Amino acid sequence: MTEEQLNAETALRYNDEKSKQLATRPVSKLLWQFATPSIIGMAASSIYNICDSIFIGRGVDPMAIAGLAITFPLMNISAAFGAMVGVGGGAQVSVAMGEGNQHKAIMIFGNVMRLDVTIGLLLTFFGLIFLDPILRLFGASDVTLPYARDYMQIILAGNVITHTFLGMNDQLRSTGNPKRAMQGQLIAVVANIVLDALFIFGFGWGMRGAALATILGQCCAWVHNARFFMDKKNYVHFSRSALILRMDIIKEILSIGLSPFFFQTCSCIVVILINRGLMEQGGAEGDSYVGVYGIVNRMAMLSVMLVMGFSQGMQPIVGFNMGARLFHRVTGVLKYAYACATAVMTFFFIIVMLFPAQLAACFTNDPHMMELCVPALRIVMCVFPFVGGQMITNSFFQSIRKAKKSIFLSTTRQMLFLVPLLVFLPKVFVANGENGVYGIWWSFAISDALSTILAVSLLIYQVRKLNRMSALTLAQAR
Repeated sequence: MTEEQLNAETALRYNDEKSKQLATRPVSKLLWQFATPSIIGMAASSIYNICDSIFIGRGVDPMAIAGLAITFPLMNISAAFGAMVGVGGGAQVSVAMGEGNQHKAIMIFGNVMRLDVTIGLLLTFFGLIFLDPILRLFGASDVTLPYARDYMQIILAGNVITHTFLGMNDQLRSTGNPKRAMQGQLIAVVANIVLDALFIFGFGWGMRGAALATILGQCCAWVHNARFFMDKKNYVHFSRSALILRMDIIKEILSIGLSPFFFQTCSCIVVILINRGLMEQGGAEGDSYVGVYGIVNRMAMLSVMLVMGFSQGMQPIVGFNMGARLFHRVTGVLKYAYACATAVMTFFFIIVMLFPAQLAACFTNDPHMMELCVPALRIVMCVFPFVGGQMITNSFFQSIRKAKKSIFLSTTRQMLFLVPLLVFLPKVFVANGENGVYGIWWSFAISDALSTILAVSLLIYQVRKLNRMSALTLAQAR
């Protein structure tokens, strides 16, 4: 039996058209079908983040960008819990669909929504109570604290909307509805940008206006997503019985979701070290360097978010075909996604190397801050052509439910490589009579290179194992 015949025979087990396509359509076309809406949505979200920073830097104050950068660790903490539930639930729903178990898929979705609401409320409560001490811990100075506080008070107040909106988006992609997820993201982005301009430049509401625009944009998108899941005709939909938390489902969600949770949590720790390190090594210019990091972070995230679009497009294809035991299709979509991610990161690498000053000028009209951005951008992104494959690898292990490997890769890049480099490399630069800030910038590049080598080594082993399983499955089918 050929691979094509095995695909067709497997497809006969399913009644819905989406499942049949996941089992038979060429994986390259499937990836673009699923990834394109995710890429558009991710690009739109990243463009919004960039526009948000531009509006804040030019419409509020150059130091407001530094205040925004101070909020990144707290935003990462919130994102960590959201990713834990959303990614974990999405991977489990895809596999349940591959197994033809609709009841379980609906129960997983209900538990995802219940967890998002509970976690969102807890983060709002504790975040607002301890906001100032938290921001001080993250490196806020007397200059940047007011900006960071004004922004996060509004963001935390709307945390439940944020978590449930993103949770529904993950479920839409995992159940084969990436276009609907893209539409939700575009609604949020367009509303955000329009309201940003109105609240900051029109009403003069500053950081609070920027945060309020974010939450109101997500409210519009939330309504759009919720309407889809209200329809009982859809494969996965709202069900009262599914809202009852079940420990077996929660354990399954967490088994996969802990990987992105640890990744985001580590990101929080890393950003704290970066902000505090920049304040220490930058001296009188510490706040300016924190602002530079805010700009570098936004630019890096644009390329990262596009690769995440490929990761999200790959996830339901990999999860379904693992559940259906079509292992040759699993490795096929992995290789194609890896190549696409590498191409994207290489493109951004070239742009940053050629036009760093022009990119920095988009965010601020402060000549000194623009000057500081140029070497930072070039150093941080100098190994980006290899980073895309590393991200695809981590997402792949999540999709095939190899939670331990995914968690290991998530934590290793930041905790094993980046954190020690952030602590010791600036001291090496200072000892050699150079600016310690450059030690912080080079820490990113070196840790990315080391973690890519590790990820590729684990991936090669896993692909060989899947190839053996694919050969065995074909032999048994004959």
